[in-house]
Amino acid sequence: MTRLKKLGRLRRRWLATAVSWYSILLIGCLLLEPVWPFAGRWALIAGLVMVYGLWVLWLGLPENHREGETAVLPTLGWGNGLTLMRGLAISLVAGFLFSPWPDGGLAWLPMALYTAADVADYADGYLARITNHATKLGARLDMEFDGLGMLVVSLLAVWYGQLPAWYLSLGLARYLFVAGLWLRRRWGSPVYDIPPSVHRRIFAGFQMGFMSAVLWPIIPPAGAAIAGTIFAAATAVSFLRDWFVAVGRIDPAAPAYNRIRRWLYRAAARRLPLLLRLGLAAGLVLIFANLSPPFQPVAWQDLFTRWHLPIPAVQAAFWAVVMAAAGTAVTLGVMGRLFSLLLVFPIGFDMIMRGLQWENGMALACVTGLMLLGTGPFSLWQPEERFVTRRAGETPHGE
Repeated sequence: MTRLKKLGRLRRRWLATAVSWYSILLIGCLLLEPVWPFAGRWALIAGLVMVYGLWVLWLGLPENHREGETAVLPTLGWGNGLTLMRGLAISLVAGFLFSPWPDGGLAWLPMALYTAADVADYADGYLARITNHATKLGARLDMEFDGLGMLVVSLLAVWYGQLPAWYLSLGLARYLFVAGLWLRRRWGSPVYDIPPSVHRRIFAGFQMGFMSAVLWPIIPPAGAAIAGTIFAAATAVSFLRDWFVAVGRIDPAAPAYNRIRRWLYRAAARRLPLLLRLGLAAGLVLIFANLSPPFQPVAWQDLFTRWHLPIPAVQAAFWAVVMAAAGTAVTLGVMGRLFSLLLVFPIGFDMIMRGLQWENGMALACVTGLMLLGTGPFSLWQPEERFVTRRAGETPHGE
């Protein structure tokens, strides 16, 4: 099959993608219209964002070939298909911009859509690699939808009052980065390759997970701001380092840079986690001291009753036990990242009922840091590390 015929098949696939996207949009609008007065605005904004996603796909069709090869593949493959579903989900999330947060069960829809996009982001590369269909087009779509998703959810979280307005700078960071590199090339200034980094991927993955959680209607804005500031700081440092590498201010192979990097690694990944574990333990003890009774708190029962959840007394007892067990596990370094994520829930319940206190704020800051850094030395068991330090279906590499 000639290159022209392959491109013809891909363009027909593009047309089928466009028809399916807008068909889903129409169905969604028809379903939302009877229960939400802003369904038309949702469809208009989502439809405009879809134009961008389809435009990126159209421009990238000639790049539907494997790295190091020039022969265009005639099909998009399973990995790219899942990436396109991610682009669709992000477009549908964008439709909620500039409208009030929906009420009731519909309030969870933006979070559900973005969570689906997060899951697809983890699985699409895996599918592409195991089917031998990892292409430059797939890399382009993945990068574009990463940036678009971060921008859309940052805008939405700020619009809903979950995050402060300055957080928009993080949503725009990738676009400002790309624009800066484009200007340098246009002015004839050198641009250098950025080496792969395990840490960059970890920060990006947890950042996406946080942006999904911040759209939960039950998340208190004070807690979202604390966690968001920590995630933003880690992401900003990563972007700044990459910028200095790209413009030649940092040479990743330079001995001086690698000495500084090793020192920072020891401080951030080996010393700081120990302090975070101790800080978390202290914060949880003080939270327990304010619960009455400690293992069936009345305040949490009232909260779950307000949310119309079944058997609130049992749920309150369950989450109190979870807080004690997960807190102990993290302090000992047992599956620290996973249990830190689980601890966000009971800490959040305390923050909702008592407001932002220094102990629940400190506990939340500590679990956020431990999700990013891991529990460090003297940890008893860290099986999750191999999943966060590599992409699915790939052996570890990079920094």
